[in-house]
Amino acid sequence: MDISILIPTYARPNAINNCLNALAQQTVLQDKSKQIEIIIAIDGPESQTPTPPIPQQLSHITALTRHPRSGYIKLRHEMQLQARGKVILWLNDDAYAQHDLIETHLDMHAKNEPCVIAGAADWKAIDPSQQPSLFDLLVQQSDLVFFKDAQRTGTPRQTNYRNCYGLNMSFPRDLANQAGGIPPLEDIYGYDDIEIAFRLQRAGAAIIAAPHARVVHDHRMKPVDVHRREYRLGYAAWFYARLKPSFAADLFNTDITDSGYLEQLKRAQNLSFRDALRIEESFLNLETLSPDSITADPNQRQQLLDTLAQHWIPLKRYLWRRGLLHAAQDHPPSWSLLRDQPDDQ
Repeated sequence: MDISILIPTYARPNAINNCLNALAQQTVLQDKSKQIEIIIAIDGPESQTPTPPIPQQLSHITALTRHPRSGYIKLRHEMQLQARGKVILWLNDDAYAQHDLIETHLDMHAKNEPCVIAGAADWKAIDPSQQPSLFDLLVQQSDLVFFKDAQRTGTPRQTNYRNCYGLNMSFPRDLANQAGGIPPLEDIYGYDDIEIAFRLQRAGAAIIAAPHARVVHDHRMKPVDVHRREYRLGYAAWFYARLKPSFAADLFNTDITDSGYLEQLKRAQNLSFRDALRIEESFLNLETLSPDSITADPNQRQQLLDTLAQHWIPLKRYLWRRGLLHAAQDHPPSWSLLRDQPDDQ
């Protein structure tokens, strides 16, 4: 088997349908010498995530598995065990492949073995009938959520594990299994892509940014989504720091499980709550503003977007720390907007 394409899906029926329809247009399907399998892991019951229809072009190479609700990292663990391909390609259910995506990943692996291929993503974040908000542009054109490098242009080049995104990345299956596979973390969000890339890099794989291996990322994010994401990343950081300490030490440049470090964070949280609350208010308002309300000059607009992304950093830090501290205290995840929290910080 040449390649296994692993796609977890949860509660996005339109997205997974579009994802599969894009895969059905892959040029490599015409090459009878290539062996391809697609594994779709459905998270939770039919009432939450309906079984997607499989396009006729993919029916003979696609396997559907349904799992108790456990989160996409656990699903990737289960799919990794099931996969038979020499190469594993991770896609998100809202990542729509350009027509030569599979072919491009296979070609890159043939030329650069062993390697991790970090594909590129183009945002398609809103319905064409909707007008983009200022916040939409901030998500798409700054480092607010993904580093701008994820959109990648130019020629393939070596990069590092921090620039690997699970919505479009591939790696050797055997090397990943030898490095320990995917941890079976339940109900945890984040770090799984860069963590496996970190271990593969240490095992001798080159990390290559491939701008010509492209998907469209169809995911509109609102301010509350971005804020929730930061909290969940902080929560997940605790589990990775305990499970994969060398990765966490390299990523965070400190031991985030150290009791002295955690006490320092608690004091910092108390001092920064009101500033974080003010920033939250201004960021929630960005959703109501049109990009035209600022400037029509593209250079000035980009400078402003980059400034807004920097403005968000104190709130980003606060939310991440809040998630980390909750996990460290064995507190169930309980994200909410800061304005809904008691002002007792």
